[in-house]
Amino acid sequence: MTKVLLVSPPYYKPYSDGQYVADSAPIGLGYVASYALSKLDVDIKLVDYGIEQYSDKKWTGFLDEYKPDVVGFNTLTLGCQQVLKMARLSKSLSKAMLVSGGAHSTIKPEELLSVCDVAVQGEGEQTFVEVLQGKRLFDISGICFKFKDMVIHNPERERISDLDSLPFPAYDLMPFDKYKGWGIIGSRGCPFVCDFCESPVLWHRIMKLRSPKNIVDEIELLYRKYSVNHVVFEDDTFNLTPKRGIDICDELINRELGITFAVQMRANKECVSEQLLSKMKQAKCVETLFGVETGSKKVMESMNKNLSIDEASQAIQLAHKSGIKHVKGYFMVGNWNESIKDILKTWRFIIGNPVDTVLTVCTPLPSTEFDRKLRLNGYIDKVDWSKVNWVTPLSRTDKLSQRSIQFMYYLTVIFIHFPAHVFRGGNTKGLFKGIWNFVANKIRGR
Repeated sequence: MTKVLLVSPPYYKPYSDGQYVADSAPIGLGYVASYALSKLDVDIKLVDYGIEQYSDKKWTGFLDEYKPDVVGFNTLTLGCQQVLKMARLSKSLSKAMLVSGGAHSTIKPEELLSVCDVAVQGEGEQTFVEVLQGKRLFDISGICFKFKDMVIHNPERERISDLDSLPFPAYDLMPFDKYKGWGIIGSRGCPFVCDFCESPVLWHRIMKLRSPKNIVDEIELLYRKYSVNHVVFEDDTFNLTPKRGIDICDELINRELGITFAVQMRANKECVSEQLLSKMKQAKCVETLFGVETGSKKVMESMNKNLSIDEASQAIQLAHKSGIKHVKGYFMVGNWNESIKDILKTWRFIIGNPVDTVLTVCTPLPSTEFDRKLRLNGYIDKVDWSKVNWVTPLSRTDKLSQRSIQFMYYLTVIFIHFPAHVFRGGNTKGLFKGIWNFVANKIRGR
């Protein structure tokens, strides 16, 4: 029987001494595992270094004990250097085929093929099964591989049209007691073209949807079999249309599960309605996260967000009015065409709206339009992704120096992010503690 090891690599969190602890399981690997188990007689182990402590010694010891025939890595951009390191260790100890999948394998397959044997592009379920079946690599759609020092790019695989046909993730391979929460994926892709986002490159703006019934069937399984009482929708957007969101909420309400949930939402007026948010509150939604990014009309247009400042404000106000407990927004500093004046407009937006902030520095993920603009102007060349942490600028932009972006990020954290979060939560002591911890960590170089 073929022995397969699926791996989620370790990541490292900014402002901490050690390894990042994942909030939820690697659901993508769970889908790959369940699909393979439904089609083939294979033995699969899944190891998540988001919850397991990683060391080179433990990794090589695990390889020596299990002796896999195939090792599959879930490779996101920020974890690609760690995957390459683990793959090199695997090569030195084992003859296992090394397969990389995930976002970075899709966008930058050549980087992974410096060590790995196969880079899967796009959806991995069907492709990985064909790899395990031993099909000739030239005959497998949706992969890249090396042949005589050349990188072979096979034709793209057609997207899976019916996501309901996929079995639920292989939950029995995952230690439920080690996770703080649980993720669920109700759709794949996004029709929008934001400059900073990898989704248009990964999914070509094509969105595939699971049915509300199928989604809630999975939630009910998590609740009844595994005692999960809170799930996070990991979709790029929960509310492509208000009707879809309402249908999912109706399904949850009708089953009376009592499970709470959190979502990421578009703030466009055609995606948000008072009825939708009221229904979400009734269905026990406790957190909404809107992608606002900026309070500047100029910057919003520059990043192709296809959203107005008024729409963003109205969506937040409606969510707050509906009684949803946590109303949050994504905001960034260091966008293209963004000046200090534009950042101050973001401050004004946050102060003027009942929203908690998730604040980052705009990071040029590979092949995004933001990345292209920086490279075209000679601002970046090579990026060491192992040092990227979402809060440190990688270069200057057309309007601000690298040092100015970092300085404005710190000011936004201290004078806007912490006060907005603390005062709305009624914990003024937490304000000073948060600021002290932030400053102390920066002094220690974290």
